[in-house]
Amino acid sequence: MNALGNAPASRAMRRLRALALGLAALGLCGAAWAQDGPKARPAAASAPASDAARSPLVKMADGRLLAPDIARIVNRGEVVVAMLAEDNPPFFSRKNGELVGTDIDLANQIGRELGVTVRYDRSAKTFDAVAEMVAAGQADLGISRLARTLKRAQSLHFSNTYLRLPHALLINRVRFAELAGDRPLPQVVRDYAGTLGVLGASSWEEFGRRNFPKAKLVSYANWTDAVEAVKKGEVIAVYRGELEVMQLFKDDPSLALTLRTVTFSDLESLLSILVGVRDPTLLSFVNELIVQRPVRPPPGSGLKPAQ
Repeated sequence: MNALGNAPASRAMRRLRALALGLAALGLCGAAWAQDGPKARPAAASAPASDAARSPLVKMADGRLLAPDIARIVNRGEVVVAMLAEDNPPFFSRKNGELVGTDIDLANQIGRELGVTVRYDRSAKTFDAVAEMVAAGQADLGISRLARTLKRAQSLHFSNTYLRLPHALLINRVRFAELAGDRPLPQVVRDYAGTLGVLGASSWEEFGRRNFPKAKLVSYANWTDAVEAVKKGEVIAVYRGELEVMQLFKDDPSLALTLRTVTFSDLESLLSILVGVRDPTLLSFVNELIVQRPVRPPPGSGLKPAQ
């Protein structure tokens, strides 16, 4: 009878113990959540700081945020411009101890807008050497009446065109008459198969191969040597810009007795600034400057504006 009377009490005790164990388990879960929960919340709060850390922009001493390629130049305090050692007026030349010309004006504008000085590195002896300096990171920009070519496009960026230079041939009259025979001049020029002098290590080698594929190209170290070669008849013609060819006759009108010119309305060099492949923001900056500050061709130069 006592056993029967105590059964409900035993069942009540078991229920109390089960309830106590359940509450204990809930307490442990709550403690675990309290430990883990606060760790997850700060991670979300720190996300903006993490995004800032991943930003490619460089914070300058004055608080500006600049792209790395621009920051490099600003921190250095100067933009390094590669330019040919030999003067090429009206693009760049030294007069009264000062560099002047269209390319000098363009470089100085870039320096002013960046708030830095311009340092000209004129150690390059050829136009291709100027391009190689920029490609190798030895200069920030190449500004040196440089034309766009497929060879240079493999290792450099070109800016927007800032000037256009029409092409021309300087021809030895006697040697050309021997080659032409009874054929009219336009036919001989368009299907030219004679010797053709070009400036070595320059865009003119590529232009000569492309525009006169049947010609026998002869490269010269400088323009003076090329002109002397066509005067002597060592080559029938030399190929360069209309600007340089016409300047010869302005300097010495008597050359018309032995030499003649052919100019082209459909062949021209697109002059651009060269920028390294690691400097995309610098390229964008230069392009925008050319758009906002178009270069005006010097009067009587034969050069054409970009547009």
